[in-house]
Amino acid sequence: MTARLGTAACYLAPSAVALALPLATLPVMTRWLGPDDYGMIAVAQVVASLFTGLASLGVNTGLERNYFKYEKDHAALARLFHTAHALVLGGIALLGALLALLGGPVSSLLFGRDDHAGFLFAMAIPAALGVLFTMQLTVFRNQGRARAFMTSSIAAGLLEAGSTIVLVTTTAAGVWSVPLGALVGKVIVVGAGWLTLRRVLRPGLDRRLAGEMLEIGLPLMPRAFVGVADNGVDRLALNWMVSLGQAGFFGLANRLGASVFSVMTSIEQLFIPQVYRLMFQGDEPATRIGRYLTPYFYISTLVAAAAILFVEEALWVLVAPAFWPLRFAAAVLAAYYGQLFFGKIIGAQWTFLKKTWYATPASVARLTLHLALTLALVGPMGALGAALALWIAATFVDGVCLAVAHRLYPIRYELRFVVPVMALLYAAAVWVVLPAFVPVPYLAHLAVRLALFAAFLAAGARWLLPLGGQVTTLLRGQGAAARA
Repeated sequence: MTARLGTAACYLAPSAVALALPLATLPVMTRWLGPDDYGMIAVAQVVASLFTGLASLGVNTGLERNYFKYEKDHAALARLFHTAHALVLGGIALLGALLALLGGPVSSLLFGRDDHAGFLFAMAIPAALGVLFTMQLTVFRNQGRARAFMTSSIAAGLLEAGSTIVLVTTTAAGVWSVPLGALVGKVIVVGAGWLTLRRVLRPGLDRRLAGEMLEIGLPLMPRAFVGVADNGVDRLALNWMVSLGQAGFFGLANRLGASVFSVMTSIEQLFIPQVYRLMFQGDEPATRIGRYLTPYFYISTLVAAAAILFVEEALWVLVAPAFWPLRFAAAVLAAYYGQLFFGKIIGAQWTFLKKTWYATPASVARLTLHLALTLALVGPMGALGAALALWIAATFVDGVCLAVAHRLYPIRYELRFVVPVMALLYAAAVWVVLPAFVPVPYLAHLAVRLALFAAFLAAGARWLLPLGGQVTTLLRGQGAAARA
């Protein structure tokens, strides 16, 4: 029992680090960098996301799915892993050369000047190396090597954050410290991860396995363009229609909201392998997936609710006063990332069924709605308008995707619990944003926020305490015995 709890702790420890690091570095970063610097980072991330999506060839998704197909064939699994690495490295080299050639015109388009081409390149490379790191973590997780997963995840965060802080405070690197710090961290952890895994996965390449992974990944390629446009339209609109500083507010608010998603991703390591295993077992085990997921759903949304309800006080402590206005956008984005728990399950359903091409029309629909809402809301509301546009578009389109995925591969969520919890999450976001439009006394605002958080805790306790066996399963990090 102790060993199993230790395994769960290893998977969840990176969640704490992922949540703490952005908060711990903000007091330094927001006093050395201004809103315009964060705006430059936010806009450059659009290019980095497109670069990463294209360079990865969707191979990481193919590796995750096919790992379970070959996990009992050690030689094939080794070739699968190294072939995936080779494909992504080839994609990085090809796209890197292309970005080096076209960086000037792209910089002129985004910033109105061509001297930021190097910065775009510096942001893109560590982002793409992150795909290799994610694949390595996938293998550690699926092998049950929880300590290796924890060590690599925490080391990556600490190295990147530490390198960035050192650069920004001791050199004249300024905003360049962000991509350079990320590059230092990624090179070290990716190199160490590969050396560690090659001891048990003998290097080798396999054309057939490359084809199998590309069969899963290539249908995702059109989504790379649409997805980047969807993720970047808000930053670009703020930069072009309002100011680079408002783009910076949105970028930093998104970073805070994304910390919720980072925690969810760490929690995901506990349940996704078991979800895939249940799927491969056939239809009967699949009917138990919904109940099995309930504790993970609640913990994920609890993190989002805490971020939404107490972001104002956190920002008072952590950032320079110039950044306080971003609290409303940060709350909305925390709600957006909180509901993405279901997106993770939808992705598993489509990947298992080899229906990844569904992601492209869904992304096009989301982009269309997101663009329309962004153009309508960014002008009058700035960063908050951009956050609202993203949240509303995602809520509508992801709801449709959830219905489609359910028809393809039904998962019976415990709706009597899920619906009230989501209602509380949305109520929290609405209440936190209300003072942006209507004056609300601080003490009254705080009292309602505390009441909403108490209701959230009470709902969880009432539903989950009777499910002691399943919660124990969660803590053990194992799910084969998901409750019928």
